[in-house]
Amino acid sequence: MHLGVWGLAPSGSPEGRARWRAPRRGARRIGAGVQGAEPPGGSPEGRAPWRCLRRTMKRGVFVTFSAAAKAELCRVPLERHCCQLAELYGILLCAPAFSNAEIRVATSHPGLARRAALLLEHAFHIAAEPGKIGSRFVLHITEPADLRRILNAFGYDFQPSVTYHLNRNLLENDCCPAAFLRGAFLMAGSVAGPEKKSHLELKISHAPLSREIMSLMLDSGIVPRCTERTAGSLIYIKETAGIENFLTLTGASRAAMDIMAAKVEKSLRNHVNRQVNCETANLLKTSAASQRQIAAIEAAIARGGIGIFPENLRETVDLRVAYPEASLAELAAMFSPPISKPGLDHRLKRILKIAEQEGGGS
Repeated sequence: MHLGVWGLAPSGSPEGRARWRAPRRGARRIGAGVQGAEPPGGSPEGRAPWRCLRRTMKRGVFVTFSAAAKAELCRVPLERHCCQLAELYGILLCAPAFSNAEIRVATSHPGLARRAALLLEHAFHIAAEPGKIGSRFVLHITEPADLRRILNAFGYDFQPSVTYHLNRNLLENDCCPAAFLRGAFLMAGSVAGPEKKSHLELKISHAPLSREIMSLMLDSGIVPRCTERTAGSLIYIKETAGIENFLTLTGASRAAMDIMAAKVEKSLRNHVNRQVNCETANLLKTSAASQRQIAAIEAAIARGGIGIFPENLRETVDLRVAYPEASLAELAAMFSPPISKPGLDHRLKRILKIAEQEGGGS
């Protein structure tokens, strides 16, 4: 079975092939999505979900929002040398192996493997070709001369054990902290999609390093939290605004806009739901009160006739029975001249009291 754009269908069946090909006709690959095909109908309603689909499709397979955000980060232009060094520093410091024996970058995201190789080439003129082991792309450096150059550039001694700490001297320029955080997120981070509960996290293997990264985030205007796990520390952000700020800072502005748009849509939907629920509750309350009043009036009239009600209340009795679905405001406006809602409420209470005295109360 293959997952087509419109659902599941056997890949060999004509129906399955039609579903598979229709949305991709005339499309071209851009990044991790599909762009260029016209949504069905060409209407605004068709284009809105198509944009979301385009962001989460890759060769007919749905990818996570986190992978789409990382793909966007991998397309950030490599400009200043200091930022390239800072981003590579963030990747290597959070990589599975960073020592004088080996440097190993292992990831399931092909864009990150290519970007890490490109950064190594730009920063150190080291040609490293990512290999694939199972489902992961691996970048492996074992040449002692290359390892020594990288470690010395990042301020570490070429010793058997590396003390994991953040060298702030490499992040002195205003642009470098964002580049470092981009590299750290690409290597060790993930973010939940807009349809889920807000959550962004970075898994750091060494507790001292996690505290220094938290300090860097605080200096950049991001307020994270930290918790200790068996395999290391977890830096996370739960607030939607904080996640938007982090993604915007690191260069994933489209992912941040997706989260912002989802938050606005959710807020609007909740507001509409609350308003509908409130109006429904008011209608039910009005209907229940009206039925109770009419039942009491009809029972009293059946026992003693309309004469049991004073002359000044008979118009109220007639209008209440004639318009059972009208609210107090609507009923009060039908009088000539109109009366106030409190005045009408007082009259209805008198009518109910008279009906109960005559034995017609419920």
